[in-house]
Amino acid sequence: MTKVAYFEMCEALGSEPLDDEIPVDFEDLYVDVQEAFGVYSKLKDDWDTMNGNYLGKNYAGILDIFTILGVPEEDRRTVFDLIGIIDIYRSKALAETKASMKKS
Repeated sequence: MTKVAYFEMCEALGSEPLDDEIPVDFEDLYVDVQEAFGVYSKLKDDWDTMNGNYLGKNYAGILDIFTILGVPEEDRRTVFDLIGIIDIYRSKALAETKASMKKS
């Protein structure tokens, strides 16, 4: 749900929007987080072709991607750390999806 849709829903229901329920837009994220998602999306996925398991992102070429996307040198460590965090959550989500598909 977008912010606009959330505010429209609150208006239709006659309720006050709650700060902790307002959806976060990409533009609301810190610039470092936005840069991390930008770099993350450019990195190649590594998969175990025998079992179909997600192995994580391949960091080959990350310095070139930092340069092309204009990530300042002083922010690269932070962006690199954020990419690792993003990948941990994605790995867990993919593993859970795979496990739930096996149960079906």
